[in-house]
Amino acid sequence: MEPIVSTRAKSWHPDRPVSKGATAFHEAVYNSSWIGDILYELAKIADKQINDNDIVVDFGAGTGTSALFLLKHIRKKIRLWLVDNSPSWLGKAYELLNNPPNVECFLLEKKGDRYATLAETIGNDVVDHVISANTVHLVPNIKETFDGIADALKPSASFVFQTGNFVRDSRPAGALMIEDTVKSVHDIALEIVRSEPKFAVYRKGLDERVKAEEQQRKFVFPDPRHVNYYLEALENAKFECKSVQYIPVKIRYSDWLSFLRVKRLQAGILPEIGGKEPTPKEEEDRDTLITKAALKLFEDIKLNNPLADNECFLIECVYVTALKKG
Repeated sequence: MEPIVSTRAKSWHPDRPVSKGATAFHEAVYNSSWIGDILYELAKIADKQINDNDIVVDFGAGTGTSALFLLKHIRKKIRLWLVDNSPSWLGKAYELLNNPPNVECFLLEKKGDRYATLAETIGNDVVDHVISANTVHLVPNIKETFDGIADALKPSASFVFQTGNFVRDSRPAGALMIEDTVKSVHDIALEIVRSEPKFAVYRKGLDERVKAEEQQRKFVFPDPRHVNYYLEALENAKFECKSVQYIPVKIRYSDWLSFLRVKRLQAGILPEIGGKEPTPKEEEDRDTLITKAALKLFEDIKLNNPLADNECFLIECVYVTALKKG
């Protein structure tokens, strides 16, 4: 595939109101306790690489949650560029952050069966640092993505990313991942459908729908990849990995339940009930099933997980710092 030649793109502005789904997702995440802990650590690590007046890209900025925390915790005066592939979510970020003169938004446009890379969007050798929170595990083609980030960075510039959905050989027993909890909620919800008369209407063809919707579930919540997968992709993209840190983060059950109840996410957690366009009754039942399943899961975690207590369970995040080879 021939690379797309791009110069510095114009910043992006939304052409429609912010969606209710983007607002609900932002509020559930931003108001949680765990996101502040995760992004404080990310900003602290990234801040060591940053100088005043540097251009910093928030790659996978989504609804603006990460940007708000980065601006709060990075102690340098920076120009912050928010980059995402969803106009719906980036519209929320724009709503929250369009007033500061040092913040701009850029959209990764769809090009056939893929999205434009960072370099294709903003140009080559343009930015001083790229920071990415809770995003890399969602990217199907990590090699192309890391190549695009490397091309957009100036020589010897830094790339810092974090994810809580990865595999490593020496993970502490009881440290969970996003995928762990979502898969468990999905499976418990199906057990409730099969056992409770209230949900008997959804039993017909359920096994076939489970198979048919597997791709949708994995699109929203992809299977975890080993941390070495990311480190090898960095090496292939001509980065030098400087540090890999594993940091535990506590997740309050109440916060996680709010996250699981975001309607846009529920279409990926339990698509077998209602699919992408549920009726009001299906949407209500799906929310009820996910809530009941989550509460049941939390009780099991409290009883059996060595790292959990009555208020929180524990996840482990990986924070990777790399430098573009000069």
